[in-house]
Amino acid sequence: MKKFRIFLILAVLVALLIPAAVQAAGTFYCSTLISSGGDGSYAYPWACSTNEQFNTIVYDYICERYGGGYLYRIYSGSYVYYQIEWIGGEQPYCDITYTMEYPGFPPNTGPDFPIPLMLGAAAAVGLLLLGAGLVMRRRKSAI
Repeated sequence: MKKFRIFLILAVLVALLIPAAVQAAGTFYCSTLISSGGDGSYAYPWACSTNEQFNTIVYDYICERYGGGYLYRIYSGSYVYYQIEWIGGEQPYCDITYTMEYPGFPPNTGPDFPIPLMLGAAAAVGLLLLGAGLVMRRRKSAI
């Protein structure tokens, strides 16, 4: 029974190392602070310092190439969130919904800690505590 519990705890700790969810594609970033380049990720956003660049990103990339998505347009100290949706039919068009300007940076763009490293550290601490508990149990039964 003891081996079964240890196996069960180890199975749970290993299962935590498997990513629970994969971030879906469709969230893009552009920045007014750069003048050219970018791939649409938060680390290397598209340049949208002019309206021409912004329209190219929205219509050519997000609408036509990706079929819609979410765009965060980053300014100095604030951002605007756009929901872009490709509407098909007889006369297909791109529906763009935007919100007000928010202070700070877009959500989920804080420090980039690698999740497997964090989960591995938590699993290691769990194994350490489990081992310490087993040692304490043996010492107590020896007394």
